[in-house]
Amino acid sequence: MNNKVLLARYIRSLKKRKELTSFLSNILDYKNLKEYNYIFRLIEEECRVIIDIYDNISTNRFNRYIFNFNKTHLVSKTIKEKNVYITYINIYNLSNSNNKLYKLGFLFKLDKSKMINYANTFLSQKHIDILNNIIK
Repeated sequence: MNNKVLLARYIRSLKKRKELTSFLSNILDYKNLKEYNYIFRLIEEECRVIIDIYDNISTNRFNRYIFNFNKTHLVSKTIKEKNVYITYINIYNLSNSNNKLYKLGFLFKLDKSKMINYANTFLSQKHIDILNNIIK
């Protein structure tokens, strides 16, 4: 299983175990995110995992996060396009960062043997346990 598939399975597993809201709150720094005030969609493409979030609690209501697993020279960035904030996270160009979203991307750049140790730097134990189950 490659890391792109692993990321998609991890997100689906968080959702299935009703941990997605707390995960998104942590990674995206939402203050009052609840199950009832956002819509979430996960799209898995050949070399990308796309997360769409529409919420009714922030000024940036429409957000798209594109985790790109192609080897590319492009840098990770956020742009605004037609009232949608699109964040491109180019996995293979990431380095360790203080930004939790980029840390999540960097996590899925690593070998599986190093993921849990790195996840301990920014994820809760519940979310690490789910990741550990997916890796095994």
